Amino acid sequence: MQHWPRIAIISIICAISLSACSTATSQPEAAPAVSAPPPTTATPVPIAEPAMAPDSFVAGVDVSGMTYSAAAEALRSTLAPAERPLEISIDDHTWIVRPADINLEIPVDAMLAAAETQAERGEPVRTPLDIRFDEPALRAQLDSFAQEIATSPTTAIITSTDVFSRSFAYTPGRAIDIDDAIERIGERLRSPQAARRITLKWRENGAPAAPDFAQIQAQVEAMAEEWDGVVGFYLYDLASGQTAALNENTVFSGASVMKVAIMLQTYANLKMLDEDQEIWLRKMIVDSDNLAANKLLAASIGGRGTEDALVGVLAMSDMLAELGLEHTYQYMPYEAYDYLVEVQGYSINQGPKQEGEPPYTEADPVLRTTPAEMSRVFLLIDQCSKGEGELIAMYPDTLSADRCQEILDWLAQNDDASRMCSGLPEDVLVEHKSGWIEDMQADVGIVRSPGGDFIVAIYMYQKTDWLKDAVAGPVIGSFARMTYTAYNPIQLNK
Repeated sequence: MQHWPRIAIISIICAISLSACSTATSQPEAAPAVSAPPPTTATPVPIAEPAMAPDSFVAGVDVSGMTYSAAAEALRSTLAPAERPLEISIDDHTWIVRPADINLEIPVDAMLAAAETQAERGEPVRTPLDIRFDEPALRAQLDSFAQEIATSPTTAIITSTDVFSRSFAYTPGRAIDIDDAIERIGERLRSPQAARRITLKWRENGAPAAPDFAQIQAQVEAMAEEWDGVVGFYLYDLASGQTAALNENTVFSGASVMKVAIMLQTYANLKMLDEDQEIWLRKMIVDSDNLAANKLLAASIGGRGTEDALVGVLAMSDMLAELGLEHTYQYMPYEAYDYLVEVQGYSINQGPKQEGEPPYTEADPVLRTTPAEMSRVFLLIDQCSKGEGELIAMYPDTLSADRCQEILDWLAQNDDASRMCSGLPEDVLVEHKSGWIEDMQADVGIVRSPGGDFIVAIYMYQKTDWLKDAVAGPVIGSFARMTYTAYNPIQLNK
């Protein structure tokens, strides 16, 4: 069989292909199509990022000529220290304020956005620093820290070589001033470049909030042990009604302290006082004049003279009994025995030889009271001065708040400074009445003090021919001082 050379075969195939192509293209040629020019693609022109105008400051950082992105980077770098913890210390106590705990935020983008309008106009930018944090969260943490380290005031008793000289004193506690600390911490948090440490200062945590009546009681008993005789003491707090007492139900001679009851008797029975009666009242309270007291007793029942004074004093004793004062009475006017008994032949009532609770004193048989009951007379007058209490109910036609305040005002004029007032500051208001006889001295009153108002009755009895003012007066003053300093303790140096 004859074989065709490979090249010949390839040539025949190409010839056939060319023939077919020639046949297909023998058709008439169509007019060439007009094609649109290819679309033109615009090359983007970069827009320059705005720059800050000269003399521009954001959060105190000079961003003059910077783009926004450069300014943001500069701000974050400069303000980064503000995100560090802040150390708070006071003495050897330390507390760390961590930014996350108080939601600290530095809104750089917001500060730049606030500057955008000025920047677009080419104006110098002035945007203040804006650092935000959760103040309630900071306060809560600071409160907890402050409570942990605060100290309370401590009380002490000061004594001297004089056994009767005792005073309450205190060393102030210490505390953090929360509001001041919040303000200082806030200022430091808003000062990124400032040191991240603050040293707080202590403030005094004040005096004890209220007197400790158990301590007062202990001091009264200790002082009374040093007295060669009987001490009667009664303290009544006008705000709380708390008391401290020693021999408060022992019966003592009434002496001139009873003139408070005589003044009450006068006001309860007379709607108005005339000029003479006011003169007598002043002499009775300021000078402790006995004859003036007798004149008021007589005037209280519309009479004159010693015999009417006897009627008045018995009426006063009935009034006191009606008020529940069992051991407070006066059966005869002052200095009237010779006239009423020796001349007129009156029979005068007398109290029992021993009355009330022990220990007993040789009390005046016709003029008596107890520390607790005389304190109650002052309490009733004070309540009346506020429009309250039994006196208003018993004497609605003659006693009122204003008239009872007049009684207290009279007592404030008492010029006896040798007893109770000797232990009190000169500028303290004291509405009181003192009294004394051969073997007993006393002073009872209301003390209006910065630390609280209180009634105090102090009675000193000693079995002696004559209890000297120089002996009893300072002791009464010492009891008054001790009581006053319980309400107003003396601050000691820290």
